Amino acid sequence: MKGHLYQITVAHVEDPKGNPVHKAPLSFAVKNHDDLFDIVAKVKAKHLFEEQEAEAFAIGLKLFREVMLRHRGSEVFAKLNPHFSEFMKEFKQR
Repeated sequence: MKGHLYQITVAHVEDPKGNPVHKAPLSFAVKNHDDLFDIVAKVKAKHLFEEQEAEAFAIGLKLFREVMLRHRGSEVFAKLNPHFSEFMKEFKQR
């Protein structure tokens, strides 16, 4: 698959009570057809979310959508795909 290659790392910093969590971070490489840094900048420019929320939203959305695209024929996404496509069109128009 062609695309931009990213290294994603998620570290569990603390539990709901504020206690430190000592778990190994999750880290994986993933390709995406979009430049995620450009997408994050576009979402931030909409001023719909606080900065970190905009980053989380944009990255989460694009990672999820890339998996959907790779498995577009899967029944797992069959009911969601038309709604997700409509959501993306509306979101981009904002």
